[in-house]
Amino acid sequence: MQIILFTAVGIVLYVVTGQLLTMLEKMHGNPLPQRNIIFFVIILALSLPTFSLMRSLFGSDEGPQHDYQEQQATDGGNQSPESH
Repeated sequence: MQIILFTAVGIVLYVVTGQLLTMLEKMHGNPLPQRNIIFFVIILALSLPTFSLMRSLFGSDEGPQHDYQEQQATDGGNQSPESH
């Protein structure tokens, strides 16, 4: 269910970014140079905090977990502490 929600939010961010870019171009008076780069920067600036907030709200259990103590317990004690 979360993948559907993340996909829907991604689509909404894509549409909102397109509208923001069009609004910026209207304020500027003509098409902006490097339009693709500006689009990328806007969608990146919107998506990183949005998806981070969503992950913290929904407590995503998917993906790799990087827990130092878990790694230490599973390495069998064969590695020296300096290698961490």
